[in-house]
Amino acid sequence: MKKLFLTCCFCLNFLAAALAQEATGVAPLDQLVAAINAKSVEPLQPYLTPETRLGSLPPAYTARVLAQLIPQFGPLEGFRVVRQTTEGANTRYVCAITRKGTEKEYDFLLTPTGTFAELNLAQASLKKIDTAFKPEDLTTPPSLDVPVRISHDLLLVEAEADGRRGWFFLDSGAPALMLNKKTFPPAATETTLAVNGAKGVNGAVGGMSYHLTKTFDWSGIRFENKEVATLDLTGLEQQTGVELLGIIGFNLLNQYALTLDYRAQKVLLRKPTTPDALPAPLMRVPFTLRGHLPVVAMTANGQTFQMGIDCGAQNNLLDQQFEAAFANKLRKPEKSTLHGGDGALRTVTSGQLADVRLAGPLPFRNQQTVFSDISQFNQNPDKTLLQGLLGYPLLSQYRTTIDYVNKQLEFRKW
Repeated sequence: MKKLFLTCCFCLNFLAAALAQEATGVAPLDQLVAAINAKSVEPLQPYLTPETRLGSLPPAYTARVLAQLIPQFGPLEGFRVVRQTTEGANTRYVCAITRKGTEKEYDFLLTPTGTFAELNLAQASLKKIDTAFKPEDLTTPPSLDVPVRISHDLLLVEAEADGRRGWFFLDSGAPALMLNKKTFPPAATETTLAVNGAKGVNGAVGGMSYHLTKTFDWSGIRFENKEVATLDLTGLEQQTGVELLGIIGFNLLNQYALTLDYRAQKVLLRKPTTPDALPAPLMRVPFTLRGHLPVVAMTANGQTFQMGIDCGAQNNLLDQQFEAAFANKLRKPEKSTLHGGDGALRTVTSGQLADVRLAGPLPFRNQQTVFSDISQFNQNPDKTLLQGLLGYPLLSQYRTTIDYVNKQLEFRKW
């Protein structure tokens, strides 16, 4: 009864304003007008999907940003369709919207089912956090030998932020250092988008804001007075069973060769000018950087795939489009539940690939692999098309080094 009452109130609130605009006859657009004039997203909800994009933002931000944008966008003084064009199966509507005495054009992409694929009310107007460090802003020792805690095949390290010491998730698949919003709450008025979104095999993480971090120290990697993105890490905390202060990502690792030593439960970070005490590698594999993510070619089942390297992935991952090709090649196939960093549960096919290779003869045996949708990694058409990720099963089979400076992987005996 309460929900019905609220819906009626919304109708009464926007009815008078909606009379000022003639209906377009396109239900999603007419409900967009209704939502703006009601200062509520509710009339728009039936026309939104998890894939709906707002401007250039990733879909994960759509609900949060719309909730702030819609109440501020109106009231509307005019709304009319200027033109429409076909884009594949979708239709793009260019609409003239008048508000505050000014008419401007906005475009909206609708799917054949009448939902919004794109809702371009505005370009991203969120505060952007520059995740890069200037040389003078970050203290980076020549080498570090850091103990790690391994929980569910994920690496945890201890660090300190603003006098709080605790566990951080070490994730080479993350673009930057990020803090737990629960521990480092943002200002009530702030909405923030980091320069790079946070996605991984474990799912997209919750909406971002930021925290002005006065001090940070991870085994000698230090900085002061820098804005750091914050986000909801509830899903990751549930996976690891550990309260987390944050995630350590690429912008604290990119000056080093990072060696993952799962057996000794430690990681080594070494700058190129620092003598290397490790034995000669069994194999070196060059990689390219796709933003913050190393990309290598992997061969399996007679096919070659472009794969990202991510120590934050508990399993290897291949896009679900390849599941049928491997149906008769998987060892111990089963349906599994993939726990996302966003708290979502996904049912996927998993199993072992008997033998995969990179750019050389070194075998990687019995690679536990999940088949799932990875379209969220390929939303930028200017970046290399990824077909999967390589995580713990491959990185833990040998002592693996990700050399960000020389852009190569190194594999050594234990």
